[in-house]
Parts: sequence; C-alpha cells; structure tokens
Amino acid sequence: MFDSTPDVSHVDQMSEVIRYVKINNRKVEVKEVFLGFFPLHGKKAADLSAEILKKLENDGLDIMMCRSQGYDNAAVMSGIHGGVQAIIKEKNNKAIFIGCIDHSINLCGQHSFAQNVTCVTFFGAVETIFNFFSTSTSRWEVLLNHSKASVKRLSTTRWSAHYGAVKVLAENFDGIISAIEELCDQDVNLETRGAAQNLMPAVCNFSFLCFLFFWNDVLREVNNAQIALQSKGLCVDEIIIKLEALRLFIGEKRLHLAEEAIDFAVQKSEKYNISMERRIRRKKRMPGELASSTEAGLTLRAELQKDMLECIDRFNIELETRVKSIKDVASLFEVVQSKTLLSANTEQLKLAISKFTNLYDEVSETELLLEIPRLRRHLKAANITVSNWVILDFLKFIVEWDFTESLPNLTVALKLFITICASVASCERSFSKLKLIKNYLRSTMTETRLNNLGILTIEHEATQNINFEDVISEFASVKARRKKF
Repeated sequence: MFDSTPDVSHVDQMSEVIRYVKINNRKVEVKEVFLGFFPLHGKKAADLSAEILKKLENDGLDIMMCRSQGYDNAAVMSGIHGGVQAIIKEKNNKAIFIGCIDHSINLCGQHSFAQNVTCVTFFGAVETIFNFFSTSTSRWEVLLNHSKASVKRLSTTRWSAHYGAVKVLAENFDGIISAIEELCDQDVNLETRGAAQNLMPAVCNFSFLCFLFFWNDVLREVNNAQIALQSKGLCVDEIIIKLEALRLFIGEKRLHLAEEAIDFAVQKSEKYNISMERRIRRKKRMPGELASSTEAGLTLRAELQKDMLECIDRFNIELETRVKSIKDVASLFEVVQSKTLLSANTEQLKLAISKFTNLYDEVSETELLLEIPRLRRHLKAANITVSNWVILDFLKFIVEWDFTESLPNLTVALKLFITICASVASCERSFSKLKLIKNYLRSTMTETRLNNLGILTIEHEATQNINFEDVISEFASVKARRKKF
C-alpha cells in the first residue's frame, strides 16, 4: 500500500505499508506494517512506479511475490490504462488492485450533492457558520455560552467528517440561533453585527433546516461505516458485508429519511416563525426550455423532498458502481467464500477452482478439489458450527487445529485472499505521525532520521519488545576505541 502527502518542508512524502498474514504459535494475524517514507521526485505514473519499485527492491521485497496493491482513487495511481496499478500489473499480473474503499465513499458523497444547487448552498452555509464564529475569540465565547458544543468545519479530504459539522448544528440548533441573535444586537461592533444579520436568514431557512436533519441521519450511517472500514486487518468479505448494509439502509430508508427531515424542519420553523413557502419569481423561458419545478406546480416541501431523494439515489448508484471492483475480486476468490466451502457441489467447485487457478498457478487445481471436502469432514468431526464465519475464521480453524499439512493448497488460497487490501487507511494513519514528527521546528530533518523516528513511533508494539541492553552493547562495540588512553 502506498499513499503520499506533502510535509512541512513541501516535500511530497510517500508512505509504504505492507500487508501480510502472520502465523505463529497456531495463531493467525493480519498485519499491516509501516516500512518508511520516501520523497517523490515526479508526478507522472511512470515516475511513481519507478520510485515504488526501487523502494521495494531496497527493502528486499520481490515485486513478483506481491499479490495485491492498494492506492487511493487518483487517476495517476488507479488508472486502468496508464496508472501506477496498470504498470505494476504489467510486471506482475497477480498483483490485483482494489481502489481504496474509504476514498470511494468520499467520492460517492461529493458526487451525490454536487449536482444539487440547494444542497451545495446548504453545505456552504454550514462552512459559513464555522467561519463566522472561528474568526473572532469573542464570537467563539458567545457561542460556547449558548451552545453545549463548538461548531466544526467541513473536511475537503474526508467526506464523512461532514457528519461532525452537521451533527453539532442539528443537536445545538437552538443555542446557535441564540448566539447569532446576541451578536445581532447593537452592543457589538459593526462588522460582527453585519455578518450576524447576513447569516441569520441563511440559517433560519426552511430549506436549510430540511437538509440539516436529512444529512444528519444519512451521514451518521456513512460515518459509522467508514469508521468500521478503517479498521486494521479488515478483509474483503467483511468490507462487502458492511457496504451492503450501508446500501440496504439507503435503499430501504430513502423515503422515510426525507419525510422525517421535513417533519423536523416543520417543527423548528413553527417554533421560530420561519416561512415554509417560497417567494415565487417569474422567469422568462427561452424557446425549448423546460419548465422548472416551481412552474410545474410543486410546493416547496415537494421540491425539497424530490431533491433529497435525488441526492440519496445518486449516492446509492455511485456506491454500487464503485463497489463493483471489490465484488469482482470476491468473485475471483469464490472458491474460498463461506458458501462455496460449506455447500457447493462438485460441479460448482470445479468452476470456482478453475477460475481461481487460472490466475494463481501456485495452487494445484486437482489437490484443491480434494481438500475442500476434507475441510468439511474436519469441521463435522470437530462438531463446530460455522454459520456466521468469515474467511479469516476458516484459516484460524485450520491453523489452530494444525491441519495445514493436510490442507496446504486451501491454506495458501485463504492467505492470498486475506492479504488483499481494500483500504489505505494505514498509510493515512502514518501521515498523522508525519505531521507530529516533522513539524516546523524540525523542518530540516533528514529522511533517515524521519524514517527511524516514524518506525519507532508507528510500530511501537515492536519497539517495546526490543532489549535495550543488547542495543547499548552493540552500539558500544561499534563505537569502541581500538586503543585505550
């Protein structure tokens, strides 16, 4: 897994993380290990590919042993024709690629509201509220006096972070309105009073209230899904389940979400005497131009409900499209899916195994066909119920009961599937440490020192197991003088 970010010295730092399956003392772990940063000297796919291959070679890693590659959804990285993943795949066609699912959900969210003017206006107002209070300490103090929580800004890189900004407004709307009303008084300075008076109509607006409660409910589920998808060691089959759960929520609750948001908005509008009717403006249409929703006779509530449903349907379509690549990979590994391992007949097994071994020739097709029924007999003999097992559970069973020698090909197939990465969250986490290690006080730090400190910090579990007496002795022997004075 590779991802990049600029550091405080304006150097583009690429983070390298490897994912592998570790089996030790009959225990199975999916490990994602940080190996270091390295500076980039080009932005083209060919340059980035050369840098990545060089770094892997320096680390003693053979690219031909790679079975999965993970990057974000930037075209230069994920392009199917000239992207980095395509160049790597030309060298090793077994290194399958899945775009980062977290970035994919971000793009689903951005595209779902970018086409709707009312929705864009809503998020613009949310950002304006943060800017209004954050530019002055006195305004911020007034806000905290009226509200239980401070407002938050929107995130340009993490769309689910919109939930934090929307949630605060939805749960503390009354307090925020009170704070703005206080800043509209004659006692405050002219600039603050003017900005507050301009902000009040944007917030006390029926359309704003409808989208506030609508996006609060939608983003709550999206944020929960993204938090789960950022877990270390998550496997593809678990990711598909979580994404399907999110898609089912959106599909089944679409109408309920819109109606409930309008009901909440009506209650708030009645409390603050906010008009729920729009001001009709007649607009001259050019020949051939279609009538707008206003001229078509839709009320404001009906139009807002239509806009909400369009947003959520667009999100659902985007999500289904972007999940397709993950499902294609899962289809390739159909042979190790729970349903196949437990209940597929001989003909179904042959088709699934053939599809798998066409790409992964290190697994014997004949032997794998014999090993799957053998696994079923082992499970039956052990009297174990496997109705809710994911693929990692099958590998844990094989290792724990020491069946790796009788099921060698199946063990390899399971490990190959578990090794596939569908998120670069571990690379993103390393960026947080990068910002802490290389700050403005250490902006001239060398790459060697940055990598050493990064590994010590990020891989702190391994650091705690180091015997410092041995390190000190080795350091002393290297620095020892040949002649005593």
